Order: sequence, then C-alpha cells, then structure tokens
Amino acid sequence: EGVINILLVGQDRREGQGRQRSDAMILCTINKSTKTITLTSFLRDIYVMIPGYYRQRINVSYQLGGFKTLNDTLEHNFGVRADHCIEVDFSGFQNIVNVLGGVDVELTQAEADYLNKRGNWDTNQGDFDWHLTAGVNRLDGEQALAYSRIRALDSDWGRTNRQKVVLSALLQKAKTMELGQITDFIDEVIPMIATDMTPSEIIGYAMDLLPILGDATINNQTIPASGTWQYATIEGDSVITVNFEKNQQFLKDTIGG
Repeated sequence: EGVINILLVGQDRREGQGRQRSDAMILCTINKSTKTITLTSFLRDIYVMIPGYYRQRINVSYQLGGFKTLNDTLEHNFGVRADHCIEVDFSGFQNIVNVLGGVDVELTQAEADYLNKRGNWDTNQGDFDWHLTAGVNRLDGEQALAYSRIRALDSDWGRTNRQKVVLSALLQKAKTMELGQITDFIDEVIPMIATDMTPSEIIGYAMDLLPILGDATINNQTIPASGTWQYATIEGDSVITVNFEKNQQFLKDTIGG
C-alpha cells in the first residue's frame, strides 16, 4: 500500500539491433508514506535461475523474454516484483538527458581524464572536444551515457554507482519542475522509451508523486548486498554468485520485498 516499484532497464542496443541484454537494471521504489525513493541496482553478472529457461547471468533474462522474463527472474531469485517497466536504449537515454538540458554530475579527476581521452565511447573517434574537469560538470546526453558506462577505472560496481548518480541527478531536476513542465516532459520523452504503461497512467503517477517529490529522500543501494556474494567461474564465464536468502532479507528490510 502506497509503494510503487518501477523497473528501469537500460538496454545494450545500438541502432538497427533487436532486443539485447539489459546493461542496467535499477528498481525504483517510491514509498509515498515515508516520502522516499530507493534506487536498487542489480549487477548484470549475478548468476541466477531464469524461470522457464536455464541458469545464466541476470542480464540475459531480458534478452530472452523482455520485461516479463526479467521481472519473473527478480521475483524468483530475490522476492521482489516490479509493477511497471520503463526501458530505454542508448539513443533514448541521450535524448532524455538532452531534453532536460543536461545533468550536473561531480567527476573525479580520473573520470574527467578518462572521458576527455576516450571521446565518443561507442566509436572511439576521440574528436569530441570535451574539456571536462574534476568537480561538478553539466553533462549532455552523450557525456552522461559515456560516464554511466565507465568501468575500466574500477569495476561493474563503480559503473552501477555512476548510473545511479545520473538517475539521482535527473530526479533532482524533476524536483524543481511544476506539473505542467512534468507533463510536457512526459509527452516529449514517451516516443523515446518502451513501457507497459499508457501515457495517461504515467501522468497519473506523476500527479500522485508531485506533492511528495520536493521533500523526497533519494536512497541508493546495490544487489548483491555487502558480504553476500563472491566471484566464480561457471562453464568458463566469470559471474557473481550470491546468497539469495540474505539478499531477499536485505530487500525486505529496505524496500519491503
């Protein structure tokens, strides 16, 4: 009651490709009674049972059967189920950030140097005159996507944290918007996303959330939880094996399960 789970999926798809694996999986839990928004990232290399298929990395479930199979996988392994799903590919993500006029993100010196040197992460052309610096930078859509995909500096843990940094920055921007601005934004981005919600349902949720959005606390967390996982090699693949019981309890304690 009063809790909405929306699964945000970033799909590793370029122009002309069919459905690909889910590069980012973030469960956005909105609790209207506590005025909290909790962003839970699921690492893509978690080794799970995909209902109706086989055991494999969790990001494979989206490629196999889209939102339904990914949602079934989350419920089977972690005891949580999304009410709705919003999926965006690389192009859509960039366009959404640009519609909002960019996002303010604090970069480390290593992150700034990496982005300036790499240029366009997808083609590696390196001719995109980026002059990012350590500290807060306003990133456009292409820069925000490149930042969200960095893992060479650390690991997939670092990458998922960067994805939540960008999403949190987008939510902070939404906090300053009035209802008319939010509905205009929704109208503009609907063609850029895939979702199981109708435009009227999305606007309905926005109207429900607007009264709490300004005061809402944004929490970030990652699955697997600390101390509940280990690296493993299974059939030649490097994966993450987890204690599902402990992670289910972690989710019950933090978002209600």
